[in-house]
Amino acid sequence: NLLLVDTPGFFDTDLTEEQVQHEVISCLSLSSPGPHAFLLVIPIERYTEEQQRTVQKILEMFNEDISRYTILIFTHADRLNGGSIQEFIMNQKQKIQELVEKFGSRFVAFNNKNLENREQVTRLLQKVDELMIQNENRHFSSEVTQIMQQAQRIIEERVQKMKEEVRRMADNRWAAFIASLNKEKQEMDREKKCRQDKIKQIEADIKKEEQKIQQLRVNLWNEQQHMRGFQERERIEEEERDRRQEEKRRNMVTWILEEEQRRLGGEEEQQNNSEKYRKILVMLSLFLMGVGAGYAPALLAFLFPAAPVAEAGLAAQILADLLGSGAFVNAGFALKFTAAAMAGAARVASMTQCTIQ
Repeated sequence: NLLLVDTPGFFDTDLTEEQVQHEVISCLSLSSPGPHAFLLVIPIERYTEEQQRTVQKILEMFNEDISRYTILIFTHADRLNGGSIQEFIMNQKQKIQELVEKFGSRFVAFNNKNLENREQVTRLLQKVDELMIQNENRHFSSEVTQIMQQAQRIIEERVQKMKEEVRRMADNRWAAFIASLNKEKQEMDREKKCRQDKIKQIEADIKKEEQKIQQLRVNLWNEQQHMRGFQERERIEEEERDRRQEEKRRNMVTWILEEEQRRLGGEEEQQNNSEKYRKILVMLSLFLMGVGAGYAPALLAFLFPAAPVAEAGLAAQILADLLGSGAFVNAGFALKFTAAAMAGAARVASMTQCTIQ
């Protein structure tokens, strides 16, 4: 299992020295109790004076012991153009050679353009294994890491005390919770018993009510039987009423026909009456049109055979009064024919007790 902690870039950082130290200490805390190896990454052909000062600052920060736990990684090995990293170092200035010697000639090269080459990762892990064997698997320790370890122990003790306190609080809360559950259970048991007693009482009441319901069912059945008898009697009476109504209707039709026959008389009398009524209607129509005042005595004679013959003017006035026209008969005034004829026909029919067809 590998744990890789990335530190701030010492070479290309915008942080102040105090901020860098703070970040480095944070990185050490992430690898507590201490790292087994440091990887110092330097681009090929970029070991400037500023980088030299940065390396010296790292050595001072972690003291010289860090050199026994460090492996150099030269990046951008693709710029070697097929040459080896050893040849590259031999051809560099003395500063690069001193840097390599300071860290025990432990270095590897990485080709940034050949990401599929896993052999360079394998070589790095082999260097780490060799470094750990050389240091007897001891992790790096310095004054800083010792202080951090001491702080870590204090924190762990406080955490342990905090955990114990939390456990005690949790136990107390759990005990209170269990007590509350037991109390709720007792209350539920009491309520359950109360409800069971109510259920028994309701069941007893239901049993009594069922006996009453049984008696009500008997009464209902008897009433239903009476209702069926009533409905059958109602049906029979309804049929009898329908029969009587139909018989009455037939009798009424027969009576109407007989009464009409009686009042109209025989066939010959009916023909005479028809001719008589035709003449009456002709004279009545002429009279109502204002041109038949001279027909008034004859018309009155038809209507009232037993009455004396009146003068023409008086007869016209009598007819006008009888017909309800309210009109004076003179040479310059005429009644409306249609409405007056209808009214006159109705008046004649009522006076003569006959039907004008």
